[in-house]
Amino acid sequence: MRLGARRGESTPFQRGFALIALLALAALISAFLIASTLNFTSAGISNEREDRSMSALRKAKTALIAYAANEQWQTGGATPFQPGALPCPDKDNNGIAEDHEFPQKPCNAPVKRIGRFPWRTIGADDLRDASGESLWYAVSAGFLKNTPSYSNIINSDTPGQLTVNGSAPASNVVAIVFAPGGAIQGQLRGPANLNDPASYLEQFDNITYATFTSTALPSAINNDRLLIITQADLMAAVEPIVAANIERDIKPAIQAYSTVWSGAFPFAVPLGAGPSATQSAYTGQAGQTEGLLPVTNSSTLLTWRPASVSVQQINGGTGNLASVPPVQISWSCSMPNPPTQFTCQIDYSGTSDPSNDRPAIQMQAVLENAALSFPKALTLFDASMLNHDGDPVQVFDPPFGQWSGSSSPTTFPVTVDHIPAADGSGLVRFRGRLQNAGSPFGGTGGRVFITVPVPGYLSVTNSGDPTIGWFITNQWHRQTFFAVSPGFAPGGGGACSLLPATPPPPSCLKVDNLPSPTNNKRAILVFAGRALNGSPRPSGTLADYLEGQNSTQGDFTYEHRVGTPTAINDRVVVVSP
Repeated sequence: MRLGARRGESTPFQRGFALIALLALAALISAFLIASTLNFTSAGISNEREDRSMSALRKAKTALIAYAANEQWQTGGATPFQPGALPCPDKDNNGIAEDHEFPQKPCNAPVKRIGRFPWRTIGADDLRDASGESLWYAVSAGFLKNTPSYSNIINSDTPGQLTVNGSAPASNVVAIVFAPGGAIQGQLRGPANLNDPASYLEQFDNITYATFTSTALPSAINNDRLLIITQADLMAAVEPIVAANIERDIKPAIQAYSTVWSGAFPFAVPLGAGPSATQSAYTGQAGQTEGLLPVTNSSTLLTWRPASVSVQQINGGTGNLASVPPVQISWSCSMPNPPTQFTCQIDYSGTSDPSNDRPAIQMQAVLENAALSFPKALTLFDASMLNHDGDPVQVFDPPFGQWSGSSSPTTFPVTVDHIPAADGSGLVRFRGRLQNAGSPFGGTGGRVFITVPVPGYLSVTNSGDPTIGWFITNQWHRQTFFAVSPGFAPGGGGACSLLPATPPPPSCLKVDNLPSPTNNKRAILVFAGRALNGSPRPSGTLADYLEGQNSTQGDFTYEHRVGTPTAINDRVVVVSP
């Protein structure tokens, strides 16, 4: 009988135990590998879903910003452009913003400013998140495109009104796009609640719809993924468009003043205690060559200076009134109170050949505040005439209006000169030839009454103008600095010397970072953009608007921004030359 094994030999029992141990170890390794693979696969799926949702959100954000900055996308060429404006959400799941429906449905209540992403309206795709859900969208009330129901002023100082709390808090938010994810916490998503925010989004203020919550990762109580559009995000795209449109629309309107008013530009509005929200307060100040644009539209600003009206006979008449001396007319002028027009009575009766006697005259008056604003040009047609009997003088040659025209023995062109003065006024001077002194209907009866009203304002002041209205309506003039060389200010002489030359004449303006020549500028606009120093505006401090060389007044030197707008975001538009 064998009771034990030899030394070095294993028993069947020992060999069986070793095999079991090896199998257990293999099972453990396999389980670890399987678990690791499953975890890796789960993480990969989760990351892939996150990427899909975030990709859709990024596309939606880009499309919304593009809509706000693009005139054709926003208006289709039909409605007024409002840079920075955003559409209402889609509230009936057709991809169309409610304010673009027919009939229009403005989002004039908090619950109307949250809904589905209006992809059709802004020209985007029907973007979906990783769960296949349509994106959602919330928008600040102050950034909605204007409708008859509300009028928003949208510019670089307009704040965002939405707030995000949670893992990535943010304020001054203009709009938010959401990927709602799958239904959680018993959310019902059927036809009855297809457009109910609570059925798709979590952790938001359901009264104001202005406060939302971000999470680092989806959770059982909040699986929304969101992407914000801050005021800085939006204006970074909108402000270059505004600057380009200032050059396209506003620059020619300012040049129109110079064309009329003898090559000069009006005086600027002092920055003072801060730009006023009232447009009529934007009146220039005599001697001010740096400041804001004088876009006042005050109905009481432009008046004729009492006792400034005069009439004289000049060479160029016909018949016995062909030349002076002798002076063969008499005149008197009057004005109402307030002096918004003047009327001159001119007598030239008693001549020996009344049907051929036509005096040439010069009639002039001083227009108060003409150099502190943007008045229109007066034309020959603005001088309305009545004859001796109080009836309108007949028009025989339409290009000359009621003046004597080319049918006379010799043509005498009618001219109207506009000459701005250093005191802020402007001289308006008419020269032309009157109709003959014969009896009406063919003549004037030897007496005319000429009435001239004050002019209106150029289009640069008109909020209703289809081309320029966007600038005034949204108060972009509050962020548009204006500078003119003293040589091209009213009464400045119409010339300037190139920096760094020593005047006289007064110095031209110099703008660095523009193509050469940079030192021959007569007038410029500097679009300030949003405040980079964080100071509230309006403000009376120039550094709250302009940066770098632009924030130093009186040295005639400015600079255009280059590169990324972190230290300076000022954009210069050269008005002349």
